[in-house]
Amino acid sequence: MEHKKSKKQTVYRVQALDRALDILDAFSFQRRRMHLSEAVVQTGLKKTTCKRLMANLTHRGYLKWDAQTKQYELGLRLFRLGSVVHSSFSIRKVAISHIEWLRDQTGLTVLLGQCLEDRLVYVDKREGAGMIKISSSIGEQKPPHFGMLGQMLMAGLDAEKIQWLLDNYPLEPFTADSITEPERFRQRLAEIRQNDFAIETGEAHPGIMGLATPIRDVSHKVVAALGVAIPFPDYACADQVDRTLDWVRQASENISTELGCH
Repeated sequence: MEHKKSKKQTVYRVQALDRALDILDAFSFQRRRMHLSEAVVQTGLKKTTCKRLMANLTHRGYLKWDAQTKQYELGLRLFRLGSVVHSSFSIRKVAISHIEWLRDQTGLTVLLGQCLEDRLVYVDKREGAGMIKISSSIGEQKPPHFGMLGQMLMAGLDAEKIQWLLDNYPLEPFTADSITEPERFRQRLAEIRQNDFAIETGEAHPGIMGLATPIRDVSHKVVAALGVAIPFPDYACADQVDRTLDWVRQASENISTELGCH
């Protein structure tokens, strides 16, 4: 009888990478700093191999070398990468109750998005009570400028990053009302920065008005956007839109506060 190969047998292994990861895995809360000799003991690597790999990891910022103590510790690059992962998980965890509150208050579909690896990613969604459903799903990726969430997130970036994103992800007509001229899009972002909210009508989905506000972390940086999808023209009344905006702002501000933004 022919047996399928196990996953272990089919994994493509890179020895140098495995060894470098073994070095990183040797660090812990109990072992935050190590001499080269300690790393050799913990990993079982030859001293010359271990020294060469640790030098490369230090050059790339994954390790930090203290010339006075002659010890290595984990570098800032790992901290930054860990912050990205932590941010994604912590924002969704913190946001859940506020997203559900906003859905219950408005009866609308609520979306939470982040810019991850230069793409808009939907990290949470709660369907509203209405008949109209938004096709976007949790985990789905869109161009960084897509809809209310993408515009809100891009408005929090500097001019150089915005230009890079527009060069690499050109504006496209998702609907007949989508903005496709870069200069006009930059003007829209400037308005969003000034108003501290994004609003678009039919630019991402026909017949849907998107309304989004920023979520900020302890550094006051925009790390996510929270928005609602409003059937249009059902909510054409300015008072209704203003009331909805107040609720969205309240929810995003509460999330920001829990993330340490005061």
